Amino acid sequence: MVAEDAPLEYMEIDFRSPAETDVVVRVEATPFCVTDWLGVHGSLGIAARGILPTVLGHAAVGEVIEVGADVTRVRAGDRVLVPATPECGRCRWCARGRMDQCVELFAPPAVIGSTTDGVSVTAYGNVGSYADVVVVREIGVFAVRSGLPAEWLSMIGCGICSGVGAVLNVAQVRPGSSVAIIGCGQVGLWMVQGARLAGADRIIAADPDESRRSSALQLGATDVIDSGAVDVVGCIKDLTAGIGVDYGFDAGGTSGAVVDAFRATSLAGVVVLTSLESTSATVTLPLFDLALRGRDVRSAQSGRTSFTRDIPLYTRWLETGQLDAAAMLGSRYRLGDVNGALDAAGRRTELTPMIVN
Repeated sequence: MVAEDAPLEYMEIDFRSPAETDVVVRVEATPFCVTDWLGVHGSLGIAARGILPTVLGHAAVGEVIEVGADVTRVRAGDRVLVPATPECGRCRWCARGRMDQCVELFAPPAVIGSTTDGVSVTAYGNVGSYADVVVVREIGVFAVRSGLPAEWLSMIGCGICSGVGAVLNVAQVRPGSSVAIIGCGQVGLWMVQGARLAGADRIIAADPDESRRSSALQLGATDVIDSGAVDVVGCIKDLTAGIGVDYGFDAGGTSGAVVDAFRATSLAGVVVLTSLESTSATVTLPLFDLALRGRDVRSAQSGRTSFTRDIPLYTRWLETGQLDAAAMLGSRYRLGDVNGALDAAGRRTELTPMIVN
């Protein structure tokens, strides 16, 4: 990315040599996330941070080809996942089991190399996976012991951790409960699958797109709502005898989806937020309900996943078919056609556009 509101540029980069705690990974597959579409179009303030040009992409599976002298987690030849959320293992949040808030999460993007004319290039989010090769910190690399397709495994680092993790780790949905999911993009549909795994009795999914509502039913939703045509909250209340759901999930990418998820949740219910409309977006929620009606509002950065802990679990569910990755996979794009993936994400024509090398 060299400028906001402009196509991504495909160019050669001279990568720097790895530092003592760096790992060099040859990328096999990386999912294109709508978050990067937001970044390209200015919602994340990338240009204002003075880090351009930068390589986008924040989840990948690949093979380690080189390690720094002090690296102990992985070695050359290992298959690894590179997600956006590191685990330093030393900060107060990692020590408390909240690896999703590791102090290194929003560290300034590292310079990974330079253009052929000498301009420094950064890795956005300290990953920069829309590339043939990434140079990343050891704390952001996790071994994956599975022969599954790289496209499937790469989704652990983005949609699966965010969606399934929101259901199982953040909300901790109980068997027999009711769930509403506002938005059926890749995160929302992974939430549907997570709710099915958790044993939810009623899974209500809302989205304006007919094909995504159809996918929700295929993946485990019991009811779907056309959020572009009807009052979503009213429909959810009608489906739950006026009570609302036990768990409301925002996956719509808008402030409005946050409000709908909150209003659709019952008294003493749990509301889980994942949307990132922009870095400056705000929402207004009724203080009476927040203070006195028992709504428990929780944030869900990466689904509070610990990749050290959860990769084997997510991998097993993919291997056994309990999580359906094939239904989530969009078209495959070569790196030189990254703007095709960008366009597909922006037009919502694919759930998970996938860049493969």
